[in-house]
Amino acid sequence: MDVNQLESFLDYKKDLNEDLDILVQEIISKAQKYLPENSKDWILKAYHLAKKAHEWQFRLSWEQYIVHPLKATLILMELKPDLESIQTCILHDVIEDTKITQEEIKKEFWDEVAWLCEWLVKVSKIRYKWEDRHLETIKKTFLAMGKDLRVIFVKLADRIHNMQTLHYHPEPKKREKIALETMKIYAPVAKRLGLYQYQIALENACFKILYPEEFEKIVGYLKKWYSGSDRHIKRGILNITKLLLKEWVFDIEVKWRAKSPYRIREKMEYRYEATDISSIMDLLAFRIIAKNISDCYMILGIIHKYYTPLIKKIKDYIAVPKFNGYRSIHTTILGMFNFPVEIQIRTKEMDDVAEYWVAAHFAYSESKWPSRVSQKQAEWVKKLQELVNAYTESDQKDQFKNKLDIEFLSKEILLYTPKWDIIELPKWSTVLDFAFYIHTEIGLRFKNAIVNWEIVPITHVPNTGDIVKINTFRYQYTANKHRSIILKTPSAKAKLLRFLKNTQQEEILENSIKTLNHKLKDLNLPTLGAKESEISKLYEKKDLEKKLIDATENKLLYNEIIKKAYPKEYKEFYQSKETKVPQKTKNTNIKNIIIDDDKLINYYLCPECRPIFPQKIIAKTWRDGIKVHNLECRALKTISPNKLLEAHRNGENKNIYTVISILKMDGELDFIKVLEIFTKLQIEVNGFSIKDDKDNKYKIINLTWTLKNPWQIGMVREQIKKYWDKINLIKREII
Repeated sequence: MDVNQLESFLDYKKDLNEDLDILVQEIISKAQKYLPENSKDWILKAYHLAKKAHEWQFRLSWEQYIVHPLKATLILMELKPDLESIQTCILHDVIEDTKITQEEIKKEFWDEVAWLCEWLVKVSKIRYKWEDRHLETIKKTFLAMGKDLRVIFVKLADRIHNMQTLHYHPEPKKREKIALETMKIYAPVAKRLGLYQYQIALENACFKILYPEEFEKIVGYLKKWYSGSDRHIKRGILNITKLLLKEWVFDIEVKWRAKSPYRIREKMEYRYEATDISSIMDLLAFRIIAKNISDCYMILGIIHKYYTPLIKKIKDYIAVPKFNGYRSIHTTILGMFNFPVEIQIRTKEMDDVAEYWVAAHFAYSESKWPSRVSQKQAEWVKKLQELVNAYTESDQKDQFKNKLDIEFLSKEILLYTPKWDIIELPKWSTVLDFAFYIHTEIGLRFKNAIVNWEIVPITHVPNTGDIVKINTFRYQYTANKHRSIILKTPSAKAKLLRFLKNTQQEEILENSIKTLNHKLKDLNLPTLGAKESEISKLYEKKDLEKKLIDATENKLLYNEIIKKAYPKEYKEFYQSKETKVPQKTKNTNIKNIIIDDDKLINYYLCPECRPIFPQKIIAKTWRDGIKVHNLECRALKTISPNKLLEAHRNGENKNIYTVISILKMDGELDFIKVLEIFTKLQIEVNGFSIKDDKDNKYKIINLTWTLKNPWQIGMVREQIKKYWDKINLIKREII
């Protein structure tokens, strides 16, 4: 729906004289487009029973209660539901709110409708305080999804209409609670099931209640610039249509959409960190509906022929569909207007799935499970059910509450231990994250990981449903600073860094004491370990240790420690150099080069290239320690990328590395796996080109990508080497 339709949908106006017969006839009219003729009688039968049962009941808006199930059913009709679902939606509050029983519904209709109505009672019944009831509702909803998805379809339609009318609730705090519950639970469920229109309705209804001023600001902007009559939209549709007809592409349909207000707010806050709405690049999008898949790719080529594409914004979800089955090609172009425009290219079937996943898959088998529901969706629902079963005890409700967040439903993966316990981790977590989640010691002593009975690299990203086993060293810690790059979860990173800090504390203190004693010897003063040391007498042990650590981090000068303990001796020694003390100079012992965020690391300069300012530098681990090179050094040409470290001079910004790689592969479609790997590793691809080799047997890919730490080059190579015969790194430079 466009912004005007969305605003009208959310600006629900009560009608105390609503003609119920018109609502029922609208339901019947929609149903008869795809259901048998006799479905009308069964729908009317459900309506008359519900109307009689709710006869003297009213909602907070003072509408007749029967209006609610009828309007919820109209929302459900967008999914083209079967007859049993329609009857269930009309009757969904009858058992809970009236004297009608499950047995009576079973007699009037059949077992299936009675069972669905009973499950809807279970997911809505108020038996606890609000917070407890909330948790029980969600658990039972997920359990119901595992048995029959129609329960959740009806529940979502019911929730959408409740959100439409929520502004009639007299208590602001209650409105906010319901909106938060909807945003955390129901909107992500709709998204996961591919119910895009349901997701948009729920998200924006919550957005309007929770952040009304922001909602009105964004809606006002969209109405001003992207209303249905706007010249940009008419011109864009006309331009695309003429362009494709000129290239002899027929049987197409061109649609448009303005981005959802909530999605704009989400991008502004989390991705762009901006306050200017116009900074969002895909506010306006045009959708081209093609005849078949080959036409989709042909249209993509034509669009790029006439307009300049933004390489980073090309996404091929046809070759690599999203988890919920979404398939389409996305590209963002320049040149149509004075702002970027997103173009989506897909077939009619893909468009149906994109708008209403269930509308394209709602063909039921004899078992009443959607026969065309994707296997991944079925597995996801099953795993949700198993997770809920793990939290059945009343004393575990708090644990369930902490687990159940929007991140779980939209950005989480569920993994199994060898004992079939379920582990929940954020999307893109590695097997090392899994190890730390099981136990800190397992992560610190990590040896290798076995996923689905195969050994995988430490950087491996498992998928939902994988069985993961971690092997460890018994007497050896393998944790090191570089592994923080592999970890994606904040808790695992914190555990690793805490361990490293503790283990390095003694070494840091030892080096700091050596430095201090060296300075004391220069002044002919007692060293720190001597009995006559005034420093040892002046400072408590913990206070002295803190000052020594501060000195290693350049927060404090060693001379300040000495001066406080030996003011007379210090003044006599430096009397002739008073202007130079205690100011920092080029001759102080401060480290000039920072390697891998470490100011204290020991290093030496390459004797061959001898890097000097302002040459860009890079470090590598070597048998004799860490060596610093400039970027043109010949020694870097043959070095393993796993040994490279980021290096920059103190006071400069960290370097960004541009890598140019030549990849050899069998076919163009394999290149999609390249982009997927880079996305998983969160590494930015700047550009690429594809050409045939001399014998036309292989495709040669020239790929340019950037990263913040050159050590990640090894991670990329490890992930992609199984796809290509040859990977040749021909150039490395810093920008």
